[in-house]
Amino acid sequence: MQAIAPVSVNQAPIAQEEQSRGFVILRSQVRVLLGAPFQLEYTPMHDEPQRKGDLQSLTDGTLTESDARTLLERMRWPDGLICPLADCGGSGAYRIQVAGKTLKSGRVVGPRQLFKCKACKRQFSVTKGTIFEDSKIPLRAWLTVMYRMCSSKKGVSARQIGREFGLTPESAWFMCHRVRYAMTDKNPTRLKGIVEADETYVGGKLRGHPKHRAAKFDMAERIRQARANKIAVFGIKERGGRVRAQAIPEISQRKVEKVLHDNIDPAETRLMTDEHAFYYWIKNRVPHEVIRHVSEYVRGEVHTQGMESFWAVLKRGLIGTYHHVDAGYLNQYVQEFAFRANTRRISDNERFTSLVANVGGRVDWYLGKKAQVSQPVETDEPYDLA
Repeated sequence: MQAIAPVSVNQAPIAQEEQSRGFVILRSQVRVLLGAPFQLEYTPMHDEPQRKGDLQSLTDGTLTESDARTLLERMRWPDGLICPLADCGGSGAYRIQVAGKTLKSGRVVGPRQLFKCKACKRQFSVTKGTIFEDSKIPLRAWLTVMYRMCSSKKGVSARQIGREFGLTPESAWFMCHRVRYAMTDKNPTRLKGIVEADETYVGGKLRGHPKHRAAKFDMAERIRQARANKIAVFGIKERGGRVRAQAIPEISQRKVEKVLHDNIDPAETRLMTDEHAFYYWIKNRVPHEVIRHVSEYVRGEVHTQGMESFWAVLKRGLIGTYHHVDAGYLNQYVQEFAFRANTRRISDNERFTSLVANVGGRVDWYLGKKAQVSQPVETDEPYDLA
């Protein structure tokens, strides 16, 4: 087979540029949002050499750090600069130029263009109070990774990001989790209309042939063994609309009640579920239809196929892209897939724009291996959906 010579991005035809889906598309997005030409220039904060991965080397020069910072500024403050410090929030801020310096560690920090609030007299940058704060990774790399995670239906692994951008596995992993934090819906509203509810289980499979297990254990014991090393993921979906899903270790009827209580409008909801015992109680509080999967999957408009479709994409991503996910971090991955499902009717550029507008909130957690997530508090009082 004849080898194909590498093509420079700047010399490639437009069709080839579009296939890179990296800085080239982002640059066109910048010009759509800002209008061309624009004059504001930024000086990189750090001048130490950055090891380049394959994708970053291929797309060098098509999205500058100045473009990236200008884009973020315009999207964060469309109506003018606002102080991002929690105890201020003043609207009077102006630009200042800060001279470079050499830190005690020996790292050289170049000249920077910052902002200063007239009210509190403190300085801040465009990344202050965002998932990008205190990151040494170039902002243009951040935006490209965000675009990749928005446009890849089944996700993109941290290992792949690390290879493309020349990052360590730890940096790429934490970078992706910061983006997943931005993908989380910070102000959810209740679902209504026809709502499907379903649960699935994520985890390793049992060893041994099913026939051997069937001969040795009864059905109840086989189900118990199969779920022993799995984490439940519970989800609800408006018919043709939004999805809410979350990982629930040690799922119970009480926890399912709480999720439904927090996420549906009982006065305007018609709930569709399977025959699981978790949902027996709900018929007294909200209109409820049951599809019995033992004998049927669709009965008119009674089905849970919408949630089943979401589970299919989630599991294909976890198995085919990520391969292994620690139980403590599973919920972050679920939120990533829910974000893409909820924005499936808009273009990749619009999805990317909505994500950049939601980057507020610094992320500095590190749960580590064997991470544990907080559990819903169970009480003896029933949740009243009325």
